[in-house]
Amino acid sequence: MNSIALFIMGKKGLACLETMLNCISVELKFVIYATDKNVEKDYADEIIALCNKHNILCYNRNSFDETLLNSVSYYIAISWRWLIKSDLEKLIVFHDSILPKYRGFNPLVTALINGDEEIGVTAIFANKEFDNGAILGTEKTPISYPIKISEAIDIISVCYQDLVMKIGKEIASNTLVATPQDENQATFSLWRDEEDYYIDWSLDALVLERTINALGFPYGGARSKMDDKIIILDEVKALNDVKIENRTSGKILFLDNNQPTIVCGNGLIKIEKAHYLENGEEVNFKKFRTRLK
Repeated sequence: MNSIALFIMGKKGLACLETMLNCISVELKFVIYATDKNVEKDYADEIIALCNKHNILCYNRNSFDETLLNSVSYYIAISWRWLIKSDLEKLIVFHDSILPKYRGFNPLVTALINGDEEIGVTAIFANKEFDNGAILGTEKTPISYPIKISEAIDIISVCYQDLVMKIGKEIASNTLVATPQDENQATFSLWRDEEDYYIDWSLDALVLERTINALGFPYGGARSKMDDKIIILDEVKALNDVKIENRTSGKILFLDNNQPTIVCGNGLIKIEKAHYLENGEEVNFKKFRTRLK
């Protein structure tokens, strides 16, 4: 019987682990997991608990001996961020986009910010280039807006489960088929850091609504500066524009029941709920003459 190892992180990795435990056609020999300090919840504890429940060997990436990979037929990386020193012909990578679109970093976040009508996952054979390995399979699903990143992760996790089951069965039957990507259709998604959490109020209100929703839990949350303090934007709504003769992005236009309406480059954003980064307390918008930066 062919066998696999899983390199997994996060909710999508956990979902795929649950699926592979029910796939009797291929042997799951062991799991390698990692923690992630950049998100509020990384699901590492749940991955460990599930492995223990099913008597599956489980290794933290920092203590894993990669020579163990010689004992498995293939290894599958899901939401994995680190280089795996191994035989690339045996390494299958699950990428958070419908390749060749959005090669690179945080493709799901980029897709949501751009307002894509479909999201999905692609399985590829790893190579030395930038997410351009031959495609083994793709699963995708339509979405509608507004949508938060947590909901999108739940939706795309089902795509991950369907695809990992398909790949598992093909590994078991030695029927994997790889198709080269169309380089003419390739696009790229840049890396993101702490600065990318800050909102640019000069952008269109619908773009900002999608951006704020895409940066929420399990990520750190879209943020802005107000009176020298950093606030996290929890709940917002894009509103139709009004005619503003001296338009200045970031200023409060209306203030209703502690919910300010902010001027954007085009359109308006109503902040329904926000909290301070420093102490987690809810923001009380008291001053009408306030500018967000």
